[in-house]
Amino acid sequence: MGNSGSKINFRKAVVELTTKKSKVEEDAFWEELCASNINSAADIFSLITADDVRSLRDNSPSNLAALCYKTVDQITTACNSPSAISSTKVLNCIRLLTRVCPYLFEDSDWKCFFWSLPSAEENEQFPHQPLAYTLISALTDLLFCPEFTVSSLRNHPGGSDDLSTIDSCEYIWEAGVGFATKPPQVAEHDQRRTEILKLLLTCFSEVIYVSISGVI
Repeated sequence: MGNSGSKINFRKAVVELTTKKSKVEEDAFWEELCASNINSAADIFSLITADDVRSLRDNSPSNLAALCYKTVDQITTACNSPSAISSTKVLNCIRLLTRVCPYLFEDSDWKCFFWSLPSAEENEQFPHQPLAYTLISALTDLLFCPEFTVSSLRNHPGGSDDLSTIDSCEYIWEAGVGFATKPPQVAEHDQRRTEILKLLLTCFSEVIYVSISGVI
């Protein structure tokens, strides 16, 4: 029952995003959208239709831009404070971007959105970096985040509060050259890695979504 209610509230937030301007300025709205108890990417894809995303893109572009900035900000915040990470919120943000990005790529008017420098108001955390740079950097850090996508080391049971300082030779997915110890296999970690890799693959596959006329 609770999960059903979460889906209803999430769907309501999506409809409001495509039809209202004022809601995007409310923190409670984004909390509802990002922190809903959604269990899988399949739920996100069923609750946000292709028509929803195209309507958002064509009729409420400022809301779509706000969605991108807010979700990237949530992902980046998680990287900056991994010990306090909310896996539900981060995964929902990753799933939302995986859902909407292809529809940005198919429209030439959005071609430069991720690589343009945002204003300080749009991206307060990293105003001098393109959104694409901020997003890709955060996602690659999350792929090796203790207790999120990899297990913590015995000598660092609490993980690290600065993912940029992590030694990638210690926090690995599989044993190999330079590190022979096989890390523990955790199903949740595998699932989260898959979600992140899906978004990275989407980001690197822009040409798939561009019309033929836009390529030739």
